[in-house]
Formats: sequence, structure tokens, C-alpha cells
Amino acid sequence: MALSRANSCRRYLLLLAQDNVEFRLPEIKSLLSVCGCQFQSPQEFNINSPFLVLDIHNEEIARRVMKRTVCAKSLFELWGRGSTAQELRASLTSYPAVHMKPFLQSDSTYRINICTFNKTLSQAEKIKRIDALDYLPFEGKVNLKTPEHIFCLLEDYGTDPNDIPEEPFHIYFGRWIADGQRGLIESYSIKKRHFIGNTSMDACLSFIMANHAKVKANDLVFDPFVGTGLTFEVQPL
Repeated sequence: MALSRANSCRRYLLLLAQDNVEFRLPEIKSLLSVCGCQFQSPQEFNINSPFLVLDIHNEEIARRVMKRTVCAKSLFELWGRGSTAQELRASLTSYPAVHMKPFLQSDSTYRINICTFNKTLSQAEKIKRIDALDYLPFEGKVNLKTPEHIFCLLEDYGTDPNDIPEEPFHIYFGRWIADGQRGLIESYSIKKRHFIGNTSMDACLSFIMANHAKVKANDLVFDPFVGTGLTFEVQPL
């Protein structure tokens, strides 16, 4: 499946968290708007899926989104995708070499991660999938601990844990760009507060509200629950 994109956008893959699912897409749309970019996706979004393909003008905008989102786990520059290994290979081999080359140099180091949704693979199965990517022109050295570049093969086995297929519905491969701000949820957890009132809000929802409202530096924010709520506390972030 060849990747086509409108205008000069690059294609990215978002790996979303599986909580607050109804707020994930609105949060991403709001953050893109804050960055002066319109939401563009080549596919209809499945609200229960953790995968979202986006067309974004450049990597700088993509990184700015990831510096604020709490609904997304990771972002990848999408190099190829398909419903089968053969389709993935065709998609990857048609990806512009000029976009790949800077990350495949002989003096660079890299690592390939395997990520599956709704299915667990053995280590042997993961290694087999990595070995099957030998058609990619990697020239650098493998470094599992501190690589310069991280790539990821992601497999989607659907959303029904009681009906897991033998083969994935979708396979993606891309270069890791950035992780989201999921760590802030734990840092600002209500459990760590010295005082909890009956209006104390979940930290994740507070961050989502700030992002939905497109709060920026120097904006005036009104919080009717200031004192026990968490809305004010997360705004500067």
C-alpha cells in the first residue's frame, strides 16, 4: 500500500492511549490548531483503535503536539503500512529513499522495536519479524541501549480480546519521533496531593481540558473550583 499525501505534508502514525477514548481525537485536533495546522487524516478514525494516521506539514509541528498531548503515547514518521507483510514491503520499498537515507547512514546506530496491540508475541517471534525487514537498506550498527535512531514495527490485531486473529489486520513501520506527556498524569496524580476536596479533578482530565481549550502562554484561565480543583495547577505546563 503506497503512501500518498496531499501538498507537502509528511505522514505520521500516532499510538494513542486506551483511556478517555472519546477525548483523544478532539485533543489532537485542538493541539494541531494551536500549532497553526489543520487536522488531516487519510483514513476514518476508529474510536476504539489506538492507531491514528496523520498528515502534518513538518516534524517540528509534530514534536510540538507531542510536547502537550496526554492522550497519545508515541508518534512515528510513517514509512510504510499494509494489511500483510507483502503489502508492507511494497509500501516501504516505494517510500522516498531521500527521506530514509539520513537515518540509515553507516556511521549511525539504530534499534528496531516491535509493538503489538491486542496480542503478545514471544521474543523469538519478535526477532523473526525484525529479520524479515532485511530488505531495508540499514547500513548503521545495532545499538539496543542508546541508539541514535529508533524504528518500530507495529501490528494491530483488532480490539476484541476474545477473538484475536492469527495475522494482524494492519502493520505499520516508522521512525520514532517523540513520546507524549503521559508521565505528567502520574506526577500530578490526586493520590500525591496533601488535600483532596470533593471537586478535585483527575489529573489526566485536567490536562485534556487545557488542551481542548487550546490554552497557551499568557492566556487567562477561569477555574470555578480553584482551591481544590487541579485545572489551575496544570495550565503552565
